[in-house]
Amino acid sequence: MFKSLAFILCSVICADGFVANGQILYPISLPRGLTGVATSSPITVEDFGGVGKCCDRLSVTTLAAQGIAELGALPTTRLAPASDHGTKAAPPSQSAMSAAADYSKAHNGQALIVMFDGKVVFERYDNGGAPNRLQMLASGSKSFVGVAAVAAVQDGLLRLDDPASESIAEWKTDPKKAKITYRQLLTLTSGLLPGERGSAIQAPSWKEIIAKPMTGQPGEQFEYGHYQLNAFAYALERKLGRESFEAYLKRRILDPLGIEVEWRFRCADGHPQVGGGAFMTAMDWAKFGEFIRRGGQWNGKQIVRADLLAECFRGTPQNPAYGLTWWLKKEVTTAHLRRIPILAREWGEIANANWLPGDLVAACGAGKQRLYVIPSLKLVIVRMGGLGRGFSDAEFLSLLFQNKAMNK
Repeated sequence: MFKSLAFILCSVICADGFVANGQILYPISLPRGLTGVATSSPITVEDFGGVGKCCDRLSVTTLAAQGIAELGALPTTRLAPASDHGTKAAPPSQSAMSAAADYSKAHNGQALIVMFDGKVVFERYDNGGAPNRLQMLASGSKSFVGVAAVAAVQDGLLRLDDPASESIAEWKTDPKKAKITYRQLLTLTSGLLPGERGSAIQAPSWKEIIAKPMTGQPGEQFEYGHYQLNAFAYALERKLGRESFEAYLKRRILDPLGIEVEWRFRCADGHPQVGGGAFMTAMDWAKFGEFIRRGGQWNGKQIVRADLLAECFRGTPQNPAYGLTWWLKKEVTTAHLRRIPILAREWGEIANANWLPGDLVAACGAGKQRLYVIPSLKLVIVRMGGLGRGFSDAEFLSLLFQNKAMNK
């Protein structure tokens, strides 16, 4: 990922700015009608799906040399059904939730929903937010891809550790790409170019994306971006035959939950930009989080098997705090933080926080779009807002949990 901030100079119609990637400045253009961009403000380059860069990889070789990596599978963050967590959990106090909402509002927050044990215990909208407003998820969109992937495993369409080249025939003759697995695409460790300037909101076609060059070896580095997830969606769509990835996600996951996603950012061929193009209401995102908290159950029906859903919450040696498209509260080393700027900037403080439950998982996007799921506390928390700076996950969660001292 980029090592500096993206400066977006916003207007009512569009925004133009520059992202510093090393020593090169790249322009970004935001499309007409972008939600939540009303002021001039610097934002992190996770924007709209994120774009990585080659030098920000964390190789297994480097980790092993430092004596801090295990090449085997990492522990999985298992989300047990709410009934397995006992009776000690209680919702945050109203004063704590109000304090967290005030903090969110002060940092351009537009929506905050807290659900406890499946019931809404707090809901507030600020700064132009509203119950029926479709909010930008940015990289929060990625989490749908991981869930769709494990549903596809359940449906017998693919196996996570099989080579994606079984679906993407164009990769069979490339010695590197032929080795990329579905899991590596989903954990952003495939070595495929993660993205390019402006591609998050004006993305090339899926066929163009799969033709992008490799920047590393399959499974040896974590590079944040959206190309790998769009490549996965392309591979799954080939498995689906006449059904599109978008239609499969809707039929298999969204419709059973009674929620809707609007893909406002699309690739050049009309396919959804699955790494950052989704918009939805805060309440629908909360319902998706409740589905995750319940281990893939909804209205008494197991939509996705719990053991398969748990695959989404298994990190990698290259980034223990990132699973199949979900951020995890898994301890990371200083080497990880040094090698992965987005981890250091966006999530490292949470990954290493010993005052937060270990089963916390999250979908995260630019503008600090957040879907936190904490099964042990029976909590689902949605925070959505406009683009801006200054919001801290640790400060927000500290307020929500009654001002618990951070890192205590």
